[in-house]
Amino acid sequence: MDWKTLILELQQAGLSQAEIGGRMDKSQAWVSAAACGKYDDLKWRDGQALIALRNEVLCTQTKEAA
Repeated sequence: MDWKTLILELQQAGLSQAEIGGRMDKSQAWVSAAACGKYDDLKWRDGQALIALRNEVLCTQTKEAA
């Protein structure tokens, strides 16, 4: 899974770029640049934070749907 896919899934789950950035301690501009593929060397911890946020959001939605 790549950065763009993670960010797209979070946006499809209802989070804005500003919300994603805020929950990662990043700016909306950073999220936008990452989503557009402007970075090719993002930090490992940023990737882990995106994965954790995705898992949290999708898990919450799954529980709410049940």
